[in-house]
Amino acid sequence: MTSIRHALVTTVLACAALTLTACQPDDGTDAGAAVTPSATASHAGKAGGQDSDKGSGKGSGKGSDKGGAKSACHTLAPGHKYVQVESVSGAMNTLTTKDATQNCNPDEGAFYQAKGKEHEYTVASGATPIYVLHVKKKGPAKMTAAGGGIEHVRICADGTAQDTGTPADTSDCYGENFYDVVVNSAGKLTEMTELYGS
Repeated sequence: MTSIRHALVTTVLACAALTLTACQPDDGTDAGAAVTPSATASHAGKAGGQDSDKGSGKGSGKGSDKGGAKSACHTLAPGHKYVQVESVSGAMNTLTTKDATQNCNPDEGAFYQAKGKEHEYTVASGATPIYVLHVKKKGPAKMTAAGGGIEHVRICADGTAQDTGTPADTSDCYGENFYDVVVNSAGKLTEMTELYGS
């Protein structure tokens, strides 16, 4: 009789363990998770199909952050690339960047590393969408190049007020300056999405 009880208990425990492992989210997202850069990248892709000047029109985000502690690892969409912005110069439209790569750790999330050649890009127009992360405002925001987006990128990359050596308020910057960008055939940036890395 005890062996039947042991077999029954073992079966119940095995079924419970199987049920718990089968209930894990298949894409690594929570229903109540905060909006993150990866989600912003997905949003950027949705907006990309509305304007022919935006490149591929496909977002790069496939995942979402698990509560803000780490960033999700997402796959770049065709036509997108990772860059680290080193500086912004000229009439607030020339970005000096370095190519970057994403490294993905399942326990820590995505992190980015500048590797490769340095490039200079200009934005395609003042209406170029730039999705930025805000530390103070808690979350991403869609801006345009002329509507404060490039200014945010410049302050976070350079740390100075425009055309001066005076320190700027960088308290709204994450400090890593990595972006998912779309570069059109003319070599101009048509979309930028700021990335959060662990």
